[in-house]
Amino acid sequence: MSKTLLLTLFILTCVLSSSIRAQNIKAGILIFPPYFVEHKDKPPSGIYLDLMEKTLLHAGLTYQLSIYPAKRLYTNLGSGETDLYLGIKGAPEYQGKVLYSKTSISKIQMRVYATGATPLPVTKEDINGHSISTIRGYSYGGLVSYFSDPKNDIDVSATAEHLASFQMLKNKRVDYVVNYKHPSETVLKNLSIPKVKYTNFYSVDIYFIVSKSTPNAVEVLQKIEDAYLELVELGEVEYIENDN
Repeated sequence: MSKTLLLTLFILTCVLSSSIRAQNIKAGILIFPPYFVEHKDKPPSGIYLDLMEKTLLHAGLTYQLSIYPAKRLYTNLGSGETDLYLGIKGAPEYQGKVLYSKTSISKIQMRVYATGATPLPVTKEDINGHSISTIRGYSYGGLVSYFSDPKNDIDVSATAEHLASFQMLKNKRVDYVVNYKHPSETVLKNLSIPKVKYTNFYSVDIYFIVSKSTPNAVEVLQKIEDAYLELVELGEVEYIENDN
């Protein structure tokens, strides 16, 4: 390779790197304690938000943070209105329209809750013919498509709040609540449901997600992932375990 070509490639790399640093990354989050937590009198916080912000700062990227309902955030990622999120694969609103990091940064645990003599499901097919409550906008790692498929005969009630789902279970309006571990535990600390039980249905991996519509999307994601791995190497962040 000639010196002229090497110099040209070096200049182009520098220009691209400078262009990426000049971008203002539109980062999106949804309210999902303890990973993303909204406060009335101070900026949002949370385990994943802390990791996201540390990584963006280490990557030398400026960013703007916005909070959205789940469905709106997922739609924004698909359209490019939002550039970055920490989330799961499989949401229909952005599937095929985003890039995922090669590295998983965490897992989250999905549970199915029931009461009394209602048998806890072992497989998704065990939910067929039952009534369930889910959180509106959540994809549950793609399972939302299975739940809504008419041939599976599942009566789905989607609620806007976690509390509303568990109130339906308490009042025997549904057989199951499908929800993630931590927001469920937060609700059940304050809501007494007789003979409530659960099964750890499955765990889903969490990735850095960048919209394909983001300028220099491939390079932006690579810069973010490289920064994350450097922070792991330095011991400043670590993989977030999904405890049982």
